[in-house]
Amino acid sequence: MSHEKNKKPQVVFDHFAYKSEKENPGKGHHRRGEHKGDHKGGHKGHHHHNKLKDLREYSQEQTSRLDSYLTHPVWGLLAFILIIWLIFFFTFRLGAYPQAGIEHLMNLGAMFIRDNMTQGWFADFLSQGVIMGVGSVLAFLPNILILFFFLSLLQETEYISRAATIMDRYMHRIGLHGSSFIPLLMGFGCNVPAIMATRTIKRKSDRILTMLMIPYIPCSARIPTFLLFSGIFFPDNQVLALSLLYFGGILVGIGMAILFRKIFFNFGIKDFSIPLPRYRRPSFVYSVENMWDAAWQYVKKIGTVVLLAVIIVWALDYFPLKDKANPDAGRVSYLEHFGRVVEPALKPLGFDWKMSVSLVTGITAKEFIISTLGVVYQAEEDSVSDEQINTSLMARIKEEKVFNKANALSFMIFALLYMPCVATAFTIKKETGTWKWALISIFSTIAVAWIAGFFAYRIGLLVFV
Repeated sequence: MSHEKNKKPQVVFDHFAYKSEKENPGKGHHRRGEHKGDHKGGHKGHHHHNKLKDLREYSQEQTSRLDSYLTHPVWGLLAFILIIWLIFFFTFRLGAYPQAGIEHLMNLGAMFIRDNMTQGWFADFLSQGVIMGVGSVLAFLPNILILFFFLSLLQETEYISRAATIMDRYMHRIGLHGSSFIPLLMGFGCNVPAIMATRTIKRKSDRILTMLMIPYIPCSARIPTFLLFSGIFFPDNQVLALSLLYFGGILVGIGMAILFRKIFFNFGIKDFSIPLPRYRRPSFVYSVENMWDAAWQYVKKIGTVVLLAVIIVWALDYFPLKDKANPDAGRVSYLEHFGRVVEPALKPLGFDWKMSVSLVTGITAKEFIISTLGVVYQAEEDSVSDEQINTSLMARIKEEKVFNKANALSFMIFALLYMPCVATAFTIKKETGTWKWALISIFSTIAVAWIAGFFAYRIGLLVFV
């Protein structure tokens, strides 16, 4: 183990770093003010930040003393698990309060539209599409921010390379080494830049094997789905449920890596040493800045691609319109027609057509799962009082009789394991130069998700129902 100053793997948890990686392949993600070509302040700001880093660094003796515990085979692993558990705990507890505030604002907005706008398709679009669809995704913004803040703190302290060192001995057992753990850890932010980060792995077979593991790492876009269903059906064990989902995704990824290695890459590995820089005191300012950047990118994504998806899903669910002169209570929307087609494939997992449709739209981006659920599960008109409209997706799903603990668990596991998004598959194809590995990733993740969801549902029926 060696401690080398200013020699470390570049780890970025910003799950919207794809554009920066694409423009500067192999150079990582730059902080604000450090982009290439920023002649006015980029180099100066970078030099100033490095100087501040030096001032915040611990001594070699302090670093060695901390490493004797934090990179220990036993205590280091326990510390890593505890750190991840604490991050999830604060993500839930602290995020619950602003989340409730956002839902309250959604209620006020829906009531204002109902009381001040003429009833029609546009008013329905604003209340059912924008507020209930887009708002359902926006409500989880505080949780995303808290998660990225703590991950940024870990990056600032130089703990990330220690986590890779801890996992090195375990990675060897599946035919990889500690350098593969860095992209896997980045996968908690977003799978796309994580796959691009595999460029730092020297051997091609190791890169491909790591790429096939990354889709099983739960990215931040899946968090709203986990928060929603665990908060409704496992409120007393929400932190435990999320922790098990995360570690479960990692274990499934490890299992699939062992399988893929035996099938495609059945040969030995090379040793690899990870340089460990000195520990640093975390910079609260830079962590808040990273959190702010993540917030802006998340909101921008909600205001563009998520809004577009909501418009499409709402229109498919809204049309064909009922005949106002003779309303048809049995009207079947275009979206329901599509849902009925895919429902038989997912019915053994306990899903109805609405849940099935949300998972299909989730192939484009995982945020669409929540936005689609927000559109298709609407508040019943006869249950709406003059004082309040149920814009909270959590409250609306609680009222749905189709849901229970068994299919909620199955839904979370399926969302955890099936292909993250189209961009992930395309990035695998781009990085490997062939569709072979992308198609293997797509079909294997869907198959694993279906099998795991099926057994989770059947066991859940025996245990919970």
